[in-house]
Order: sequence, then C-alpha cells, then structure tokens
Amino acid sequence: MTAPASPSPGRGARRPHHPLASEARHGSAPWAALAVFVALAVTMASKAKWWQGSWNEAQFTLHTAATLLGGPLAAAIGCRHGGRERRARMDGLRDSAVRSPLAQFAVSVLPVTVAVVLGYALAAAGTLLATWPYTSAGRPRVLLLVGDALFLAAATAGAAVVGRLVRWRPASLVLAGLTYVALALPDYHGSAVRFLSPAVNGGVGEALPVWWQPLAMAGWAGGVAVAAVLAYAARRPSHRCFALLPLAVALSAAVLLVQAGGRAWQHDPAAGRQVCDDSTPRVCVNALDQGLLPQVSRALSGVTGRLAGVRNAPVRFEDLPRATRPDEAQLPQLFLGQSVVRGELTDPERFAWEAAAGMTSSRLDVCGDADLARFGRIDDAVRDWLASNGYSERRRAYWARAARESGDGRRIASVEADARAFGHLASMDDERRRDWLSRYFASVGSCDARKVPQL
Repeated sequence: MTAPASPSPGRGARRPHHPLASEARHGSAPWAALAVFVALAVTMASKAKWWQGSWNEAQFTLHTAATLLGGPLAAAIGCRHGGRERRARMDGLRDSAVRSPLAQFAVSVLPVTVAVVLGYALAAAGTLLATWPYTSAGRPRVLLLVGDALFLAAATAGAAVVGRLVRWRPASLVLAGLTYVALALPDYHGSAVRFLSPAVNGGVGEALPVWWQPLAMAGWAGGVAVAAVLAYAARRPSHRCFALLPLAVALSAAVLLVQAGGRAWQHDPAAGRQVCDDSTPRVCVNALDQGLLPQVSRALSGVTGRLAGVRNAPVRFEDLPRATRPDEAQLPQLFLGQSVVRGELTDPERFAWEAAAGMTSSRLDVCGDADLARFGRIDDAVRDWLASNGYSERRRAYWARAARESGDGRRIASVEADARAFGHLASMDDERRRDWLSRYFASVGSCDARKVPQL
C-alpha cells in the first residue's frame, strides 16, 4: 500500500500576504492618505483664485499648506499609529517576535508614511494641473515638491516614535498642536534660526529657493527623524551609535540653513523683465504675466488711442511698483485674486481708469493740500476723459447722486464744476485738445499755476 502523495500547491492556492501589503490595505494607511489629500485639497481649492495663473504663487500656497497644515496632521497620524500596539495591548507579542525592532517598526510605520506622502502627491498634482492652463511663464519647481514630501514623511515617522514612547491617549492631538507652534512661531522672529522651520521662506511670489534649499531642509528634518527611529529601534543599546550618522547629517544641514539665511532664497530673474506690445504709448507687463499682455493692451486701447499725437505724454506704461523715468507711466499692478483671476482681467474698464489715474497723480507727492485743491479738478477731468468708459461714467454719476442726496450746497457746486470741466475738455476739437493735453502733460508734477493750463 503506497502512502498518499503530499498535496502540492496548485494554481488556485492563495499565497500569504506580505505584512507590508496587509498594513497598506487593512491598516490606517488608506485613511491617512485620504485625510492628508482632503485637508490640502480643500485648503487649496478655497484659495484657488489667489494662486491659479502663477507657478510661484501656486507652489508657495501649496508649500505653506503642506507645512503648516500637513505637518501637524502628519504628526498626529504618525503618533496615533505609533501607539496602536500599546492601545491593543500587543507590547508583549511585539517583544517576542522574531523580527528585529527596526523591522517591526518599518513594517508598521512605512505604509502609513507612504500614504501621507501619497495624499500630498495627489493634492500637489491637482494643484499643478489646475494652475497649468492659466500660467503665462515659468515652470513648477520639482525640488520644492520633493522637499515637502520628505518633510511630511519625516514628520510621520518621527511622530510614530513619540506614539510608541508616550502612553497617553491625547498625545497625538498635543503633538499636532506643538508641531504647529514649532513651525509657525519662528516666522515671527528675526534671527536666522527661523530658517530651520520648513514653513519659513525668504519671500513670497517672486522669491524662489535656490536649488539646494529643499534638499537641505529635507536633510535637516529627515536626519532628525531617522536618528530618532534608529535610536528607538536599536536591538541593543550599543547599536544606538548608528543614529549618530543621520544626526550629523541633520546638524550639517541645519548649520547650512542658518548660515545661508535669506540668501537661500532668490528673486525670479523673469520678475525684473518687461514684455511690451507695439502700441504708442507702449504697454509693458512683467515677463511672468506676459500671457496677459493682449488683454492689458485691449483694456488700455482707449487710453493709448486718445494719447495719439499728444506731446510730452508718457511713451511707455510699465508694470513696476514705481515708474523710474519721467516719460514712463505706472501700470496698475496685476494682483492675482483681485485684478486678475484665472488668467483674466476681472474689470478691464476699472483697470483702464486706474492707468489713467496713475498718469495724472504725480502732483500728490510734491504739492500741498492747497495746490491739490486748485489743480485736482483739472487732473480729474483729464483722467476721466482718457478713460471715457462705463466705469468712469458710473463714478461720476455716483458722486453727483451722493452730492444731491446730501443736500450740501458746496458739495453740489463742486460736483457741478467738475462736470463742467470735463464737458469743456470733451467738447474741444481734436487739434485743440491735443495742444491743450500737450501743455497739460508738460506741467504734470509741477505746482506752479502758471504752467498748468486751465479749463
């Protein structure tokens, strides 16, 4: 009688799942990824109009959300996950396991750490995709994204060590609060030590980190986290010396960040360059906003058309904080979320009116109140005639209505005098008006009544 053959595993036999796969599927990792993604996605969506249209603004907003919101959230997730075995009273089983403490820690914490990074990566991808259709120039900074991802991984792993050591249920909430304070508080101090916080940067909008700054920040945060993990999970006390290497990396990165300080951030070279059209006067915008130039030119076409043939008028509109030459006029600044939303001018008529106002406001800096009262009516008439659009008409109608409703005789008389000055300028024939405007622009910035033509 022959012995029965031992059963051999067939094709349908199920292989046991690797512990990492089980943790990733059935542990808290999916919920961690979802929590990070939802928190960052909701935050970014609520501020979308302030960053869509600029790679720099989009990435700085994402960076701020990832550090000040994602950092405390990752710390809370890691701390709570780290104390899981203790809450389930599995400490004894863990101590008797065959795997080393480091392997046990990696199997438990690695899936949730990857999940936190995955949640951030999905939010970052959504942010970049939502920015791409509206950008004019520039590119996303990949190293900044990598640095934030490594910071979140370090925060999760380091907090898991705290969760293993601290036997207190509210520890995760307290650690999240402390993490937020540690990240946000240095921004209110002037010393270079503040640059050790990942949430602190050298500026916003036009400021960019040098290529090594995100890597140094990742070395600082990651080195501390890895050192904590190795010191905690060492099989023998003598093995804790291995934590000195990542600690040395962290200290070296910290010294580099502190010594560099604000020099680790630089202005975008494109931010100082102007891109112009071929109109007369020329209309120029910042190179970072060059995609908006056709819209800006159309919005100012009425103003530039009315300046045709006028001598002494500005020959160039520039998108600068302050015009640098007498023949340059300051263009209204293109603020994301205000004058520009998702690559579109929100109010072209108001934009044109503000551009005209910038050409006639030079006396504000050099003349006293008495002079402004004397010349203000003339300046306002020129401004409203250059704009000559619906926004200008609505403003004049509003002030006239407000004066009538107030019943103040002086105020009504002033509004009527303004209307007569505007009507006089508008009623001139083209040649006479060009001559009058030429004399007017020759007097801009002067407080001498003899140089300012009257209406």
